[in-house]
Amino acid sequence: MLFAALGFAVLALGSTALAGSAGVKITSTGFDPATVSIQSGDSVNWTNSDNVRHEVKVVGSSCTLSLEPAQSGSCAFPSAGTFAYTDPGSGFSGTVSVTPNSRSVSLTASRTLNIFGDAVTLSGTVSSKAAGEKVTVFSRPAGLPETQTIVTTTAGGNWSLQVQPRVKTAYQAQYDTASSPQVTVSIRPRITLQKVGRHQYLIVVLSAHTMAGKRVNITRWLPGRGYVTFRTATLQAISRTPTTSDAYFTAFVRLGTKLRIFMPASEVGSDYFAAHSNFVVN
Repeated sequence: MLFAALGFAVLALGSTALAGSAGVKITSTGFDPATVSIQSGDSVNWTNSDNVRHEVKVVGSSCTLSLEPAQSGSCAFPSAGTFAYTDPGSGFSGTVSVTPNSRSVSLTASRTLNIFGDAVTLSGTVSSKAAGEKVTVFSRPAGLPETQTIVTTTAGGNWSLQVQPRVKTAYQAQYDTASSPQVTVSIRPRITLQKVGRHQYLIVVLSAHTMAGKRVNITRWLPGRGYVTFRTATLQAISRTPTTSDAYFTAFVRLGTKLRIFMPASEVGSDYFAAHSNFVVN
């Protein structure tokens, strides 16, 4: 059995143990507490609160700490079991009880298919059901670097985070050594159709990057058939903003005809989901 010694750090006496660890003080009368319980993957931190040097040796492992007064050191316990430890010079002894890691964290998204520019709420619960726990939320947008955001749980171990993904993004929550399943939020480009003249129309597409050169389908509603494509348009770049593309077109259709723009998956690219605009009545 291998244990990782996590090194030395000078700590203020009376400091509290972090999540995923247990704290033991070494006093003139022994270890306090002598027996601690943790989960696999956690660590135990020993702090020398005496005024003489002490050692910590975990029986049957490579974990050995030599601590001057006010120093501390830690060892990680990757596997479940019961492990004895001693201070050979003083005869002090103790036990670390390690149970299988049962920590967990959940993650859900208020919507998994969104329109560019809209917000999504991520939320979940940690297994401890305690407030004040730290949860790291990983954001992995398609084609872009990963980012991390740390949130703190509230009553009941609940947490939430509002995000605004600009392209298809995978999210994952991590609580201590536990990770949630990954949740992917797909994004549609935001497409707006406006009537700007008697027979003239304007298409505006918003996305994280330009859609210039992409083609959109111009459709009209036909009873019994739904929206049917009758022509296409090619989007153009707008120099002042790389996130906006547009196209003008002219259509001679009957009064009362409903028009709508569709942008298929083959045109939006792998980082977006097929999209459509609002409809306009001629």
